[in-house]
Amino acid sequence: MQKILSFLIIILVLVGTSIYAGGDEEEKLLNTNSCVNCDLSNAYLEKADLRKADFSGAKLYRANMEYADLRGANFTGADLSNVRLRGANLTNAILDNAILRYTNLGDANLSGASLKGAKLRDARFSNTKTDGIRF
Repeated sequence: MQKILSFLIIILVLVGTSIYAGGDEEEKLLNTNSCVNCDLSNAYLEKADLRKADFSGAKLYRANMEYADLRGANFTGADLSNVRLRGANLTNAILDNAILRYTNLGDANLSGASLKGAKLRDARFSNTKTDGIRF
């Protein structure tokens, strides 16, 4: 019985550590404005000021970035599947080769953004500003 209890405690510690690791990545991003190849899945970045942030190769699955200031941010090769970007400012952002499947871009500003090679299957663009987008 004691071995089972010890095993369960170890599992809980490992699970808790992996959950906290995501918080470390979020903190790193907010302190350095860079999170290259990091995992920000389920991150809460609503209304964050992330102008010119570098998200190259990052995994942002299901992150909440609604109303965030992402002007000039670099998302080259990033996975933005199911990300909430409603109302976000992505003016001049680089989204080349990014995955934007099921991403909500409603009311976002994509003016001047680059989406060369981006995967946009089932992305939502309701009332999105798209002046000068490059594909």
